[in-house]
Amino acid sequence: MADTDVVWPVGTTDQDPDPADRPLVFDPTGFLVAVLPGADEADRAAAALRTAGFADRELRIFTGEQILADRARCTAQQSLPRRVVAALTDDEETIELYYGHARDGRAALWVHVADDDAANRAIRGLADSPTLHIRHHGRHRQSDVTLQRPTS
Repeated sequence: MADTDVVWPVGTTDQDPDPADRPLVFDPTGFLVAVLPGADEADRAAAALRTAGFADRELRIFTGEQILADRARCTAQQSLPRRVVAALTDDEETIELYYGHARDGRAALWVHVADDDAANRAIRGLADSPTLHIRHHGRHRQSDVTLQRPTS
């Protein structure tokens, strides 16, 4: 794998590992997730982050429909050992946060951030976007900025 490749912990595109090949424990360390009202707002936020110096390979947008479809697909393909590990390690609050926003029709903009400085640059780049929630999965801690909780 090249140094510029990003291994995404979410998504089921042709570029992503098969769900069976992913690590047993979900680990989004090194990513910032911004929840936006919809795909159009996420597209504009991604453009703002490109202006702030983020490359296309560091950005990925998921609509609410994609998030829910990916979850259904991954859950259907999960082996028994993966289900057991997920039951023991999944953070239910995080799951409800992300999937609640997805059920509300929100979009998620995932940003690969190598360190806290990149995360701070991304947050500054999102300052003019109608962001509802930001979660940074840092190396040593998780940080949240909540502006609106999901309704469902």
